[in-house]
Amino acid sequence: TEVVAQRVASILKAGKDKGLAPRNIVAFTFTDKAAAELKDRIILRCREHLGDITGMAEMYVGTIHAFCLDLLMTEARDLWKFDVLNEVQQTLFIDRHSKASGLTTCLDLKGNPLHRYRDTRHYLTALNILREDEPDMKKLNGHSIVDSLATYHTLLDAKRQFDYSEILERAVDELTNNKTLREHLATRIRHVIVDEYQDVNPIQEAIVWSLHKLGATLCVVGDDDQTIHQWRGSDVGNILTFKDRYPKVDQIKLEDNFRSSQG
Repeated sequence: TEVVAQRVASILKAGKDKGLAPRNIVAFTFTDKAAAELKDRIILRCREHLGDITGMAEMYVGTIHAFCLDLLMTEARDLWKFDVLNEVQQTLFIDRHSKASGLTTCLDLKGNPLHRYRDTRHYLTALNILREDEPDMKKLNGHSIVDSLATYHTLLDAKRQFDYSEILERAVDELTNNKTLREHLATRIRHVIVDEYQDVNPIQEAIVWSLHKLGATLCVVGDDDQTIHQWRGSDVGNILTFKDRYPKVDQIKLEDNFRSSQG
């Protein structure tokens, strides 16, 4: 958190005479709680180094999901009337539309159909992995989960709903194919910072990569020994291979432990 806050203050100080504004900086973290703490720390450090800065409220500090949702709600007109399902609502949504969501037409590995309520959470986990990770689709060839995913996508479109994975998928599509959006972001976003980078999964990495390709400098902060979200597709390889995948990388190791006592 301190590294990200100091990075933002340093960027704003260096760009003060070059027209750089807080709105040109995007800082990603993984939870709303962490984002609130990070925003407070950024404001504190910036005041210490630069005094009061106009436009700090326009700097994006938050989760990748919230950033992508804001992108879709402001830039993709055909999606403006979509509503977002949180995790509880998504479970109820699938149970309510058990056949149309693909749940009860999907088979487990023994060939038995899934059931409402009992298997819903497992079904949801499988759908999210297919959309956010990088599965070997050849090994899934002929499995009912692939057809069920297509059925579920159709239902979301018909009901004009997003779930969290759908938000990321749509954002990647817009960042790839929406020329107007790309031009707008290329002008606006000049620096991207990612905290807890070791927990980024493939589709989130695709979003970070897309913003970098539009011209933003990239700074990531993380600990390759603290990956805790493998269950949702996070890949420690992202931070381990970062310097091989991005150009002109400076790697700075923070090896002093200020958090734990000697004991």
